[in-house]
Amino acid sequence: MKQGSQLWAGLHCPALPLMAVWQLSAIAGPLAVHDSVRGQARLLQVNALARQHGARSGQSLSQALAVLPQLQSRPRCRRAESRMLDQMALIAYQHSHQVSLAPPDTVLLEVGGSRRLRGGLGPLLDRLRDEALGAGLQLRIGLAPAASAACLLARYDRKAGDLTAMQQAIGELAIEHLMLKPNQRKAVHDCGLRRVSELIALPRAERARRFGTTLNRHLDELHGDLSTPLAQWHPPEAFELRLELPVPTARSDALMFVFNRALDTLGRWLEVRDQGLNRLNVRLEREDGGPASAFDIGLARPGFDQDRLLELIQLKLDGLRLAGDIDAIKLDADSTAERRPAQSDLLDGTNRSDAWPALLDRLSARLGESGLSSLAPTADHRPEHAWTWVPPGTSSPCQDSRPRPSWLLPAPRPCRREHLVLEDGPERIESGWWDGQDCLRDYWIARDGKGRQLWVFQEHQPRHGWFIHGLFG
Repeated sequence: MKQGSQLWAGLHCPALPLMAVWQLSAIAGPLAVHDSVRGQARLLQVNALARQHGARSGQSLSQALAVLPQLQSRPRCRRAESRMLDQMALIAYQHSHQVSLAPPDTVLLEVGGSRRLRGGLGPLLDRLRDEALGAGLQLRIGLAPAASAACLLARYDRKAGDLTAMQQAIGELAIEHLMLKPNQRKAVHDCGLRRVSELIALPRAERARRFGTTLNRHLDELHGDLSTPLAQWHPPEAFELRLELPVPTARSDALMFVFNRALDTLGRWLEVRDQGLNRLNVRLEREDGGPASAFDIGLARPGFDQDRLLELIQLKLDGLRLAGDIDAIKLDADSTAERRPAQSDLLDGTNRSDAWPALLDRLSARLGESGLSSLAPTADHRPEHAWTWVPPGTSSPCQDSRPRPSWLLPAPRPCRREHLVLEDGPERIESGWWDGQDCLRDYWIARDGKGRQLWVFQEHQPRHGWFIHGLFG
C-alpha cells in the first residue's frame, strides 16, 4: 500500500503499568503500582479510587500509605507490561496484518485496508475498543495517515483522517506533548516556544542549528514527509503463556479468574492463526518452589469454547490436592489443528453435533483419559481379536458388511448341535497361524429352542465341537 493511502490507528494504554500488575486480580479498592526512584519506592500510577482519596503519582509509598492506609500497591513489572503489549498487538492483529509495537504502551496498526471489511472506520475502532475493554484494557485511540502521528495522537485520543487535519492536530499540541529527549525539550522551552506550530514555523536550518538534526527528522515523520521505520509484529507460531499471580493463592475461584484471562488470550491467538485446539497443557507453580501440579485437557473435537474449557479446568482443579499456594500458571497449547466450525441444524440453526464431544470432554476431565475408551475394529478375521480399545472419538466404522452379532460373549460357550436350528451359513474362518492362536471354524446363524438368534460355530482346530460365540439383538 502506498504511503499516501495508508491510515494508521494507535492503541495507547495509559494505565498499562498499573494494569500489568493488577489485571489478574479480582481485588477491588484503591490500587497503585510503585517503582524505585533513587532508592526510594514512589507511586508510578494509581487507580481512580486511590486518586479520589488523595494518593498521587510521584508520591513516596510511605507518604501515600500515611494518607490512605488501605492502599494496595505492587512493584512495577516490566515483563508483565511487555506481555500486556503483546496482548494488545494480538487484539490489533485480528483486524490488520500490519501491526507494530511502539513500546512501552502503544500498538500501531494500519486500518486503511481493513475498514471496509468491518463496516467502516467507526465500527472498526469501536470494536477494537470493546475487545480491549473485554480483556481488561482501557485504551485511547489515535488516527492519522502517518504512523508516528497516530502514535502521538493516541495519547490524547485524537483522530485525524487526512493530512490537513493531522498537521493541524499536531500543531495545536503543546511542546511538552512531543516525545523529545529532556535536553531537547528544555532547549525548545528556553527559546520561548510553547506550541508545536511555533516550532514548525521556524526555518528548517534554524531548527537544526538550535536543536539538532534529529528534531527535524522527528517532525518529518510526524507530518508524513518521511516514513517511520516499523518492525512488523506477528503472533508466535506456538502458544505458550506464563502468568504470575498478584497474590499467591490456593483458592479455586482466584485461580479460575486467572484462567479466564489466560483463555481470552488463547482464544485470540487461535482466531488469528485460524486454528482449533486439540490439547491444552496446564502447569501450576508453587510459591515455595515445591513440585508443580500439572494436568492436560484433551478435546474430542478440535475447536475452542471458552466456557467449556473453564468447566473442564474446574473439574481438573476439583480433583487436585494442592500442597501449597500457587504463584504462577503456565498454559501450553502444544497440539492444534485447522479450525472447522461445528455444523448446525439446517432448520433451527442449533448445533446438535457438538453435544457428544462436549460429553466426552467432561467425562475425560472427571475420570481421566485412561478411564474413558471407545471400541474400534481391527483387521483380523477372528472375532475375539477383531476389535481394540481406542481413545474416544478416534474409532472408525467397520468395513465388513457380513452379518455380525450385537453382543459377543467373553469366551465361546459349548453347546449341543441338536438344540440348534441352522438358518444361514457356513462362513469359514481359518486364521491365526502367525501368533500361535490359529483356528479353523465354520460359523452359522442359528436359533435355539427359545427362539433367540445366535452366532455359533463348529470348530475343527485346535479343538472339536459346537460353540455359541454371540447373540443378535
